[in-house]
Amino acid sequence: MKPLLLLVLLSSCSLLQRGTPLKVLHYNIKELDSTKLAKGDHPQMLALTSFLKPEQEANIISINELQFDRPQVPNRNYQSYGLNLEKLTNLLWPKENWSTSFSQANTGNKARKWKGQYLIPGQTHARKNADPVNFGLFPGQYSTGLATTYEIIGKIVVTDLKWRDFNPGVKLNHFRDATGSRLPKDIALFDKNFTDTLIKVRGQVVHLITLHTVPAFHFGNAKSPNYQRNADQLRFLQWYLTGRTDFKVELPARFDHVRPLSPHDTFIAMGDWNTELDHPKNPGSKILRSFDATGRLFPSLGDIKADKEKVITNEGYGHNPKRLKMVLDYLYWSSDLEPKLLKVLRPPEERLFLGCGEKTLITKDQDNPTRERVSYQQGREKCQMTVSKSFVQAKKASDHFPLKAHFDFR
Repeated sequence: MKPLLLLVLLSSCSLLQRGTPLKVLHYNIKELDSTKLAKGDHPQMLALTSFLKPEQEANIISINELQFDRPQVPNRNYQSYGLNLEKLTNLLWPKENWSTSFSQANTGNKARKWKGQYLIPGQTHARKNADPVNFGLFPGQYSTGLATTYEIIGKIVVTDLKWRDFNPGVKLNHFRDATGSRLPKDIALFDKNFTDTLIKVRGQVVHLITLHTVPAFHFGNAKSPNYQRNADQLRFLQWYLTGRTDFKVELPARFDHVRPLSPHDTFIAMGDWNTELDHPKNPGSKILRSFDATGRLFPSLGDIKADKEKVITNEGYGHNPKRLKMVLDYLYWSSDLEPKLLKVLRPPEERLFLGCGEKTLITKDQDNPTRERVSYQQGREKCQMTVSKSFVQAKKASDHFPLKAHFDFR
């Protein structure tokens, strides 16, 4: 090969490499557990496969609400340990070079068994035996995982940091758990965990920070700690990324390895942070707005004001037009990264209202393979409409919609 031709080829490869962005997909996958993964024909698995089939280019995938599998959880039929993320990525994104970062969440650690086994969602007595402090019907139920095609070179996981050791000013006696009991004095800050997974991209270290916070919602408990705990979990994220928050942080000596990033570190933080950015009262929302002020949060207040429908990441069950719709999932990144694409993968609903009760229209598109007839209850009447089939599949897959982002180095 002539030297000039070789130089041209090497230059082309270098340009191609420089132009390749970090391709991120974050997804709260809604209570995906070992029992569903074991059934290839489970409705949620079928919907996930259909919905995510076009989304095969990601090289960084963040997953919330995936069970960390352990032997005999939820029952003796299941014996694997820590393989659910690997199973999921190989099923939905069949590549051979995934590296995974997957740790057991605190959720379900205090759940009780019923007749020798843990119960799963929908079973009788399930909620009565749930973990009253961290939620969850069985250990590791709502765990967080990260998969990447880059080599993982390090990982920091924070699971058992006591809430009081992060924020000594928290008044635990003001709160009650789901059963009405006082919170344990050694309650962990995180109901799940906090993870910083380090990868190397073009010789540069990138911190991939995954966090699924407790919901900023009381679930009928007037003395719920959720609002304060959500805020303090986000304050920990703020401290880890910037070195500061609303109070001075001095962690116990055994957490000496957990230190804030430097101003020059590259990071992408992602997750279901479980509070709306524009909520006027939630204390955690105030923390998110400090991120938004940097211009590096997605979805941003600007996105929400411009067209909230395009950035909805969570919505209520079913197809009632008045169902609850919220922005709960977010991406936040360092200033040395340039976003090339920021998008919520929420297919267009394309509603065509058909009527309620006996006054229901027959439409020309009822046999259209891209449309599906759905119904919802309005008072005493059953109403019907057709919507896009892709939207129906997304709704069956989860009550959240994924975030998709491409980043390059500036």
